Amino acid sequence: MGPWCNRLGWGRMGGWPGVGLLGPLFGGILLLGMIALLIIGALWFARRPSGSRATALQVPEDPLEIAQHRLAAGDITTAEFEEIRVRLSGER
Repeated sequence: MGPWCNRLGWGRMGGWPGVGLLGPLFGGILLLGMIALLIIGALWFARRPSGSRATALQVPEDPLEIAQHRLAAGDITTAEFEEIRVRLSGER
């Protein structure tokens, strides 16, 4: 048979006696675990919120503050801002 086999004809896994078929079984489990971790990591990375946590947890601004920011940025005119302010305050 050869020096790598015992009397029964079964070889040893990596020189460790008694491992037999358990070595490939544990190797397969380890491989599947690594693949599962890779998939879970990829899903977590794809689904994480963009931006920082601080921006995601901020309280929404007051509508008038939003209008003020839009006026400052030049998105709306002063007349449009005044119209929004009147509507929000309930004045007619």
